[in-house]
Amino acid sequence: MTATLAGRKPPAAPAAPARRPEPGRRGARQPGGRRMPVTLAAAILLAAAAESPFLRIFGSPGLRLVLMAVPAAALAAAATRSWLRHLTRDPRSLLPAAGGFAAGLVAGALPGMLLAAPDPFGPAGPGSRLQQALTDGWYRLLSVPVPVPYTRSFTDLPFLLAAALAAVIALAALGRHPAAAVLPATVGFGGLLVLGAGGPMAGTTLAGVFALAVLVFLASVAPAAGHRAAVAAVVAGAALVAAAVLVVGAVHPGPPYNPRSALRVPLNVTVSQDPLALLSARLETPQDRVLTARLSGSLRSNPPSWVVLTYDSYDGAGWLATGSARPAVTASRAAGPSGTGTAEVTLAQPAALLPHPASVLGTDGEDLGYDPGTEMLASPGAIQRYSVRVSVPEPSQAGLIAAPLPSGVPAALTQTPSCTPAALTSLAAGVRGTMSAPYEQAMQLQKMLRSAPFRYDKTAAPGEGCGSLDTLLASHKGTSAQFATAFVLAARLLGIPARVAVGFTPGTSAGDTVTVTDADAYAWPQLEFYGAGWVNFDPTPQGGSSGQAQDHLQQTPTPKLKARQPVSSPVVNPAVAPPPPQPRGLGTVARVLLGLAALAALVLAWVTAVWLWARRRRRRRRRAAEPAERALGAWDEFLIPIGEAGTPIRGRSAPSVAADAAAIVPDEAYTVGQLAVLAERALYDEITERDADEAWQLSDRVRGPAAAAAGRRTRLRRAFAPARVSRPARVSRRPRVSRPARVSRPARAHRR
Repeated sequence: MTATLAGRKPPAAPAAPARRPEPGRRGARQPGGRRMPVTLAAAILLAAAAESPFLRIFGSPGLRLVLMAVPAAALAAAATRSWLRHLTRDPRSLLPAAGGFAAGLVAGALPGMLLAAPDPFGPAGPGSRLQQALTDGWYRLLSVPVPVPYTRSFTDLPFLLAAALAAVIALAALGRHPAAAVLPATVGFGGLLVLGAGGPMAGTTLAGVFALAVLVFLASVAPAAGHRAAVAAVVAGAALVAAAVLVVGAVHPGPPYNPRSALRVPLNVTVSQDPLALLSARLETPQDRVLTARLSGSLRSNPPSWVVLTYDSYDGAGWLATGSARPAVTASRAAGPSGTGTAEVTLAQPAALLPHPASVLGTDGEDLGYDPGTEMLASPGAIQRYSVRVSVPEPSQAGLIAAPLPSGVPAALTQTPSCTPAALTSLAAGVRGTMSAPYEQAMQLQKMLRSAPFRYDKTAAPGEGCGSLDTLLASHKGTSAQFATAFVLAARLLGIPARVAVGFTPGTSAGDTVTVTDADAYAWPQLEFYGAGWVNFDPTPQGGSSGQAQDHLQQTPTPKLKARQPVSSPVVNPAVAPPPPQPRGLGTVARVLLGLAALAALVLAWVTAVWLWARRRRRRRRRAAEPAERALGAWDEFLIPIGEAGTPIRGRSAPSVAADAAAIVPDEAYTVGQLAVLAERALYDEITERDADEAWQLSDRVRGPAAAAAGRRTRLRRAFAPARVSRPARVSRRPRVSRPARVSRPARAHRR
């Protein structure tokens, strides 16, 4: 019986051969899961290599996208999968994989989507951004040349793709067949490589990096299946990569396929290319040629500014162009004095949105669409050559000074948002107090913005929202789009219809030929006057970081405005002095580091909470009121690591569990037997305080070796997912058999 076992040393449990855990049962070591940290690190490396073509799509900012999305998505997917597997304990359940994918998608995409730079070409709400990314994201990426601008309109879908691909690769690498992770990695790499065709980095270099990452990944996960399987997996991976390269080379031996060349662009402004978002990217490559044009007629004597698109709607977050370009629709002759001219344009790269002088009268040789309201000239497909006939306005300065404001203009051309900076409102009020004629007010406003301390800085952070205008008025420097936005809002406060035009300055002339490069990319305001139509203004200061000594634009009124000189002293009303400089917010790198630090703090807090919870559970069991409860608590604490090591527990007695546990920790077989005897006594017999203390000493001694036998993966999982608070399943308690009361015997008389 159990009582007799307590008084003598129990025999050592027989050394039973270690049983191989059944596949799918808790504690079984899945292929590739024997070294979970190494496997997960190799999966992150593979996912980063598979998403390296983002460098071709976005240029150097693509590295920021990969580093933000891949590790977060892979780690979140792996941690959530392990946690859900620990809770469900059902190898056939799809919940761990589904939950891991969802967690990886959120953790990988959400930080990047929150930190991406806003732009006026997309909505601000998270719901509308997600819907737009899923519906129009592909079209946006294919509607602009590479490198794609690193703004929300273009990065929302890539962040979702990067997070999803990294989560799938991590989950496949931690599954039963880790080599299967190479398949989604190869598909993702090939798709992104095609999406970034024509990008700044060489595809051959990226393919070599990806092939090396595949071999490293296969070599790291294959040893779990044996050396022969390792060699087979490495050879299979190399053959897969080589076959993909050979097939692509045989099917398409010429230049790489570029999906942008086959894209048919709808003539809808709201979903077409956004030239305003491309300004910063163009200025980074000032030597790249945009177009060469042969001019005739009035265009030769009055070189034009090349308009791509105009924006009339401003909501405080940025500009939005509304309307559509309908084929064979042209504008009427420009209002007021005007001439005509022809421009035969040859683009350096085929495009669908076509630069042109304003007021197109007709096109030759191509079925182009034109929207007079937004000055949008578009082609159903990307073209490289076209010819346009335009009406060149030639208003006089005297006519402009006497020109009144037009009537019946759309409300969008005179509206300003509630977030308009107060300094801009004061500036407009000061101009209204000094000038009466609308044209003179506009000239005074232009003079004030072009004067010191304002200066042009093409490297300033992009954006035309109210926050960017506050920064412009505080730091006195900004981009041409920001100066144009400030001018337009101030003009609207004066009641003058105004809009922003985006395109290029006149470029470099040589006879009747004009050459325009990316250095000429520019944004400027246009104001409408009765009898003169839309008139160009240029409030952006000269000098700064523009690198151009000449005027940015050729002003429409040639007298007096053709050659401007910077004013030596600012002409600013004392009542509208610029506000004091405000402290600038954190930069992008600082925000990324702050986000990573916050994520690390959350992980550390979670691990600490799990550790404290396990310690509190152990202390509660150790301090139980009854000695039997304390002894059983010591046995319960031992059952947790020994169960994770693969020992079946449910429905079995303590001696049978101890026999199997002795095979896992053979050096502590005698200690395990003693602990099992004390557990049996606590269930069916009386036990003392001393026995309960001894049970905890034995439990503390064998828990460490049992946890080591469970493996590093189990210990890592336990750090993130605590053991179940309810006691692990063990042999069912049977009610104690009540013993009959011992009959007291009468005291014997003392015999002398």
